[in-house]
Formats: sequence, structure tokens, C-alpha cells
Amino acid sequence: MIIAKIQGGLGNQMFQYAFGKMLARRNNTELKLDITMFPPYKLHRYSLDKLNISASIATDEEIAPLVKKRVRKGRRNFLYNFFFADPTKYVLEPSYYFTPHMFELTAPCEVDGYWLSEKYFLEIEDDIRKEFTITGLKNEYTTQMEGKIRATTHPIMLHVRRMDFVHDQAMNKNHGVISPDYYEEAMRIMSEKVPQGSYFVFSDDPEWARQHIHPQGPTEYIGQGAEWNYLDLYLMSLCEHFILANSTYGWWGAWLSKSYRHNTTIIPKFITVSMDTHDLTHPSWIVLDDKNYTARQNLAA
Repeated sequence: MIIAKIQGGLGNQMFQYAFGKMLARRNNTELKLDITMFPPYKLHRYSLDKLNISASIATDEEIAPLVKKRVRKGRRNFLYNFFFADPTKYVLEPSYYFTPHMFELTAPCEVDGYWLSEKYFLEIEDDIRKEFTITGLKNEYTTQMEGKIRATTHPIMLHVRRMDFVHDQAMNKNHGVISPDYYEEAMRIMSEKVPQGSYFVFSDDPEWARQHIHPQGPTEYIGQGAEWNYLDLYLMSLCEHFILANSTYGWWGAWLSKSYRHNTTIIPKFITVSMDTHDLTHPSWIVLDDKNYTARQNLAA
């Protein structure tokens, strides 16, 4: 059995699931999910149940033996780590970047990290795309917007991520907020490459987006809130071209689209204060360095 620790928002949860699925496939075993951080985690909710995933939830009895193998921090835990811990059974992500030797892990183990690269699951891309379709019925608003996107010749998704990155102190310090200057430059590039495009601006703060993001073309502003985040992700994936924020959520909107290898996609250079996006960027995508990215200012301070 492979157990994937699920944490963070929907985009991060999807990366964790995809890597766990790949590892389980390589081990010819089943994947189960450790969702014990929900619901105490206040910033986000567990959302993979809104997708057509095949993995089941791990029980406490399945999780406990592996959690006991986790390496504990601090010198006082030296003896525990020496005699009891096993970093091959409770596996902490060694780097935010793609680490090929993670494929060598063997079952049973629990993997705890973010795994932010498509390189971790490209071998099973078709399976991931099938499982990351939405389950259940769409609401009326989603059906309406789906019709508008499908009726558009060149729909462009623009993603603005703000709420937790602005209002949560720790998130703000680490993730920061992409500046309006980034979006202005991205829209300038996009208008040159896709002059007849129509924009669909997705945001967790749609009022801010209406006030600050003004594309040169027909524009719809979309933000159904956390309860319907999987439906907004579905709508994102219907678009043809993409302007991304420093967010794995919007990244999946682009990746799940039919044209993600052959479209115009613009991504910021950094996703956090300490992590660039080189492992998140397809070779055909355009990388913009946002000089006014707030996390860079935090680093300078």
C-alpha cells in the first residue's frame, strides 16, 4: 500500500494524489489517502472527493504504523530516530523540485510533500486526466459559463489568487502576491499572440479583479468561492490560453486543458519566496519575472 498525505488547497491535493498514484502503479499496489489534517486545517478543505478519483481514504490503523516511522526533529530525538524512524517508510519530500530517486520508493510507505512537477506522473497522464474530471452535477452558473466559454473562439483564462495569500500572515510571507504589473505585461503579450481573444478572469477575490484587471477584449469575472472550487477548475480547463498566478490551482486548469502543450500560457517565474517555477513550466510556456512580486520584497527585507 502507498499512502499519500493530502494537505493544502485543491491544486496541491491534486499533485499529491497524482504522485501517489504513480508510485502505487510502479509498486503494483493500491493508493490510499491520509486526510487527517482536515477538517482542523482552517485555510482549505479536502476537495478531492469532488473528482472521479479511485483511491480510498486510509484508516487510522493503516496510517499509524507508518507515521511512527517519521523522522523527528531535534537532537533529543536522536535515539528514537536511530532505533525506530525509517525515512523510507514515512517519506518527507527532500526538495520542492523534481527528485527522480523518489520513484525508487517501495510499499508500504506514506509520502508527505507537495511533489510539484508533472514529471512525477506523466507516465500515467491519461489516467490522471480521467480521474481529475468532476463528479456529480454542475450548478446552473457553471452550466451557463460553460456555454459562454465553449461559444468563444479563443477563450483565455486569467487567474488571480489573493485571499489567503493576502490575509494570512504566514502565507503572505512565503507565497506573496503577484503584482498588477505582471498581469499588464502578460495581457500585452497575450493580445499580440491572441488578438481576438476573450478573457475569463478567475479569482478568489473577483471584486478586486474587476477593479484592477482590465483586459482588452470581452471579459467575464468568475469566482464561485471555496465550496465550488472544483467547478471553477473545470471551467478553467475549457479555456484555450492561460495567464497563471503563483498557484498550483490555476496550473491544473491549464494542464487539464486539451491544448496545454500547444497554446499560449504565461506563468510567473516564482511560486513562493524560495521556489521558482522551472519544474512547473512546460517548455512552450512563457515565463515572466514579476519585479514587484511581494514575496521577493519579503526576501529582500
